[in-house]
Amino acid sequence: MNPSPSVQEFLYSAEVSAPPLTAPGLTLGARILQAVQATQTMVGTNTNLGIILLIAPMVQASLSKETVSGYADLLAEVLLRSTVEDARNVYEAIRTAKPGGLGHKKDQDILEEPTVTLLDTMKISSSWDSVARQYSSNFQDILDFGVPRFKDLMERWNDECWAATGLYIGFLARFHDSLIERKYGILKARAISDMISPLEKEFYSSDSPVRYKAQLLEIDGLLRRDHINPGTTADLTVASIFATGLGML
Repeated sequence: MNPSPSVQEFLYSAEVSAPPLTAPGLTLGARILQAVQATQTMVGTNTNLGIILLIAPMVQASLSKETVSGYADLLAEVLLRSTVEDARNVYEAIRTAKPGGLGHKKDQDILEEPTVTLLDTMKISSSWDSVARQYSSNFQDILDFGVPRFKDLMERWNDECWAATGLYIGFLARFHDSLIERKYGILKARAISDMISPLEKEFYSSDSPVRYKAQLLEIDGLLRRDHINPGTTADLTVASIFATGLGML
């Protein structure tokens, strides 16, 4: 089994993927593909595919010249205007990153060339992939839960690290991690969410999150021991913090 990426590799990935992610004039699909290619060139492993897929439409909306009532509407326009070429670029990006547990699908399989728009491919995948569900729902989980929860925790604790931790376990308790589901099945994904849910409720209501550090590290150790990575939950967490920074609500 390949070792997990190091913290430094995640930092390198963020550094090298940022320029193509934020470059003006790119289509959505090209933005995603170039960011993934930059990451692969630097670290040679999949550290940030989900993050790139979630952040790219937000950046595209932020760079848009459209005049609408708010970011959510801009985001909806970006997704609605996605093309088959965007889908082709994203498929190439996914094949380049080689994420775990993809398998084969009857309709618009990742090893084939897509014949529908990027948004339509995401709608097909939304029942089993949380990143795809954000595209099909106009980022509902992020905008309705992620951003408000992060803001709330920041106001209460004034600590980005603990607020991010609270947001992460909040997502994990509410949404089965789709990476775990793809690799180990829905029952394992549900079990992880059920395991974290009672702790998440206590953690959220606490005025001193540091009290739970030992317990959280113990759970992290158990997950690492069993090679279970709630990676999609991490992607949703990062995207929510990014959306907060953009002022998307």
